[in-house]
Amino acid sequence: MHQRTLYLLRHGEIATPGILTGKTDVALSELGWQQLRKASQELPKISQCISSPLQRCYAFAVEFTENHKIKLDVDNRLKEMNFGDWDGKSYQSLWKNESNEPQVSIGDFWQDPWQHGAPNGEAMTDFVKRVDTWWQQWLVNELEGNCLVIAHGGVIKHLIARVLNMPMPGTTHMSQIDIPYAGVVKIAVYRDAQNKTWPKIVW
Repeated sequence: MHQRTLYLLRHGEIATPGILTGKTDVALSELGWQQLRKASQELPKISQCISSPLQRCYAFAVEFTENHKIKLDVDNRLKEMNFGDWDGKSYQSLWKNESNEPQVSIGDFWQDPWQHGAPNGEAMTDFVKRVDTWWQQWLVNELEGNCLVIAHGGVIKHLIARVLNMPMPGTTHMSQIDIPYAGVVKIAVYRDAQNKTWPKIVW
């Protein structure tokens, strides 16, 4: 039985709080940098680091890998969901629906994103497909040691849902799991003699 460990690290606080950030490429705040540095100090030795290309993840990933002298891999499949017309707008304006357009509201989206996608945004099915593709590929790679993935809340929640075999389509993981800024989720992955993988979330 072989074991690897995956550490999922959400980016820190952003410099422009109060907005819906999906594809919007916002920077970290100074507190966000501090949060990530503190969280990373508690990690064991990392042999592989993979990051979303968005700067709120990537900027810290560069610093971390340079400090630890390990290779950084960047993967577009780890980007946050693209929220289309809502992306980069303040939550306050989105909840007020200041445009008064007769279309899907953000409330509809949070209740059931499978049926009510963001206008001109990424469909939930497409988001799930790309994150799943990354996950399945990572599971079958033969790299040993501890892997750090720096990504986004939506991506990490979906990966938790997959490890826990939560139903898809489903929204429980979105509404009932909260990943704080710089939150870390540890996943131990076991591979048996038949080459089958058994991931477990570890507290």
